[in-house]
Amino acid sequence: MLRQRIITAVLLVAGLLVLMFLLPPAALQVAIAVVLAAAAWEWTHLCGLGRSAVAFWYPVAITVMGSLLTAQRLEDWHALVFVLALLWWLLAAGELLRYPRCADWLRRPAAGLVAGSFVLLPAWLAFHDITGLPDARFYLLWFIALVAAADIGAYFAGKAFGRRKLAPQVSPNKTIEGFFGGVLATVAVAAAGTVWLAPASLDTGKMPLILLAAAVLAPLSVVGDLFESLLKRQQGLKDSSHLLPGHGGVMDRLDSLTAALPFYALLLAVVVRHG
Repeated sequence: MLRQRIITAVLLVAGLLVLMFLLPPAALQVAIAVVLAAAAWEWTHLCGLGRSAVAFWYPVAITVMGSLLTAQRLEDWHALVFVLALLWWLLAAGELLRYPRCADWLRRPAAGLVAGSFVLLPAWLAFHDITGLPDARFYLLWFIALVAAADIGAYFAGKAFGRRKLAPQVSPNKTIEGFFGGVLATVAVAAAGTVWLAPASLDTGKMPLILLAAAVLAPLSVVGDLFESLLKRQQGLKDSSHLLPGHGGVMDRLDSLTAALPFYALLLAVVVRHG
């Protein structure tokens, strides 16, 4: 299992680097559309609909809606979509804090599919906007580093200091101490990127805003992870699918990213110079 997991991880990283550095932006857009269509297919499993016609039509609907949202004429609406996504993730955080008392509505397939649109479509739109920025490759890699820092920092802080459970009913291994370790690690990566690696397009004079945003981005990534765990727990699933040998499904790799991407896109809209 470990060997399989390592091989899959190496192939995923290699594929991402090829898409980001060797292929044109249009190819990257197509690739992300395919990945999110696969995530939408997995989402039907998380809603208990994996063996119905919905498993085919839901990814089609998500792909069509995502294509419409990324259309040029709708660009003025992007910030509103990201704000709505942020509000959705705050609602999701509230449901996680109250689980299992108040999550019955999520067991309804229709409600789960609507929730999936709030998860997948803003993330797709955010990715689209980021790839259109100057120095887009830096901002994409920086985002991945920030989310990875939240995960790695939480793991090591939890191992070293973890005593109190963060969400024992959803993910028994996560601790409050690990959560704060992840936040600190994310802020550190944000500071390093701003001070030492920032391209000319990044307004480094807005360092306090960037660090504050990093302190918000880390909890959002945790909420994304826990929310998918909640859905899997309700359906009795270990993984969202078996598309990625040793790693589960696409959503198992994207859960943290989908929650943090819209907020990250809002941040970049403020701190990136276009001229």
